[in-house]
Amino acid sequence: MSKTIKIYAFFMVLCFFSCVEPFDIPFVEGQGEPAIEKLLVVEATITNELKQHDVFLSSGSSFESEGIQFVQNAEVFINDDLGNTIRFSEIAPGHYQSQIAFQAVSDVEYQLFITSAGKNYEAAPTSLPNSATIENIKAERITTDLNAEGVAIYIDANFDDIGTPFLRYQYEETYKIIAPLWSPFDMIVTDPNPPFAFDLIPREQEERVCYGTRVSNDIIQSEGIDVNGNTLNNVLVRFISRDDFIISHRYSILVKQFVQSPDAFAFYQTLNDFSSDESVFTDIQPGFIQGNISNMADSSEKVIGFFEVANVSETRLFFNYEDLFPDEDLPPYAITCSFLSAPPTITPANTSPLKDIIESGDFVYVRDTNGTVEDGGPYFVARRACGDCTALGSNVVPEFWIEE
Repeated sequence: MSKTIKIYAFFMVLCFFSCVEPFDIPFVEGQGEPAIEKLLVVEATITNELKQHDVFLSSGSSFESEGIQFVQNAEVFINDDLGNTIRFSEIAPGHYQSQIAFQAVSDVEYQLFITSAGKNYEAAPTSLPNSATIENIKAERITTDLNAEGVAIYIDANFDDIGTPFLRYQYEETYKIIAPLWSPFDMIVTDPNPPFAFDLIPREQEERVCYGTRVSNDIIQSEGIDVNGNTLNNVLVRFISRDDFIISHRYSILVKQFVQSPDAFAFYQTLNDFSSDESVFTDIQPGFIQGNISNMADSSEKVIGFFEVANVSETRLFFNYEDLFPDEDLPPYAITCSFLSAPPTITPANTSPLKDIIESGDFVYVRDTNGTVEDGGPYFVARRACGDCTALGSNVVPEFWIEE
């Protein structure tokens, strides 16, 4: 039976850093089996932003169980046609970062080179496309054709005499979380032995209001857009269901717009077609996704990836739930929250459900049954995320955060 290659959405490669064992090329062939085909997977985008840029290297296996492995100890550098070389250092397994901050500029060609285990790879020379600027970002309450109600995030872009540009979008969204069953007190066990003793102490850190962050993991491109002169109108970047708890209070989204070359746009479009199934994994046959990176000595070797040089602009939007849904119930919280009554002791077994609950870390004290903080119980506790927002986000206010 022929084996297909399990292609992960390699543009999400950072999400796996903490849970996948690193892999060192060279590629290995199985004994008594057909060769285990390893494909080098490259994610490499540099932009007109002045920063340290990143390259991610991994390898996909024809055995589904092996999945993605990160390629370590490679030599990575970029040459431009002005004679400059920018070298990259490995800062995490498979994650290479430029040793200096730099930015791509117009009318200069850039070329990526990778050396790993005696194999040399190169990308086709690539230059910076013309620019298109985000002119406006807006949030609108809509009902989709499938009768789903929610919030649409739209972008308007402006471009100058370059023809309709090829655009790709990424976003990072941040949202306020307010724990619905928060109490200003924590309960601690002061005597872990029968008859057991407990105390209420003020909470030592902020656990009522937190902030969650998510990064887009889809390929979002400008297709079916409304072009009016030199303006692109109503490019849909994000749709959020009105039942999604992330818009319950205050929400912010940072949108990045990448102006791509036609080849880069086509590559991402093809990749998106393959990854649009119900699963985030896609079975494809080798060679279906052709990028612009190749083995310098063996052009028949399959390499998945694209070295992209892109023009970037970005903008941020804030809105509150009541801005779009005034006088309406908030979306459901991230988890179902209810009270659990926990007496301090149960006799004659000399056990304490309350002690077990507190020490588990899965529940937090909410209040005692008469609504005060007097000792004696029984007590109400709740699942941790219902009374401690740090279970879902960070209690550190983001630097960019603005309250209305």
